[in-house]
Amino acid sequence: MIRDLAKRLIIGTRWEATIRHAHGLLTGSKNSRYDYQTIAIMRRVLGPDSVAVDVGSFQGGMLRHMMRFAPRGRHVAFEPIPRLAEDLSRRFPTCRIVPAAAGESPGEATFREVTRSPALSGLRRRIDLPPDTAIREYTVPVETLDRVIPATDAVALVKIDVEGDELAVLRGGRETLRRCRPVVVFECGLGGADSYGIRPETLFAFVTLELGMRIFLLDAWLKRSAPLSETEFVARFDRGIDYYFVAAP
Repeated sequence: MIRDLAKRLIIGTRWEATIRHAHGLLTGSKNSRYDYQTIAIMRRVLGPDSVAVDVGSFQGGMLRHMMRFAPRGRHVAFEPIPRLAEDLSRRFPTCRIVPAAAGESPGEATFREVTRSPALSGLRRRIDLPPDTAIREYTVPVETLDRVIPATDAVALVKIDVEGDELAVLRGGRETLRRCRPVVVFECGLGGADSYGIRPETLFAFVTLELGMRIFLLDAWLKRSAPLSETEFVARFDRGIDYYFVAAP
């Protein structure tokens, strides 16, 4: 209870990045390191009027940072879990909350909510979940970035964390991504992407050839270091070394 209260008090505040950084250094936690680096990327990319898109907003931790760095921006957040989408609508009344999954084409799909760990939920069951994991299935609407994001909006940053279906989100937003050339922070890792039958080579080809972007490690982008080659990206995926990346022009 104390731990949950501390998280609620810290997440989305200006102190979170420092605390995540310290936790990552002390424990080696990749999640803490990725969160710290994602916040640092937002700080660099977003100005007061910037537009950001949060795909898989969950409890709104990163959306709160988007609001903090770009308080006048017209932000959009996708969240398919109904109770979480309703909560986001109450807490972020100036943001557009889309109560749907983001995908390659609009429609409906079966959503698999992991009841005890809802952050691991998605349109498919993760293949790394134990066999006895409790799953609740229900139908959710599916939307695309291209249908939801107005053609007049200049999107500066997109965060995608949908437990493996990131390539479908990118495909459904190709026109927006080509037009706006935003910085995209996305997940691509074992247990997630392979649950959808996605190989890193396919995602790398789409990002580099169809979107004209390069893929970086988060800290490499922050340091303005070189992007990853396809071989390096595939190796980091297959060996489970990294599962968060940046795509940027």
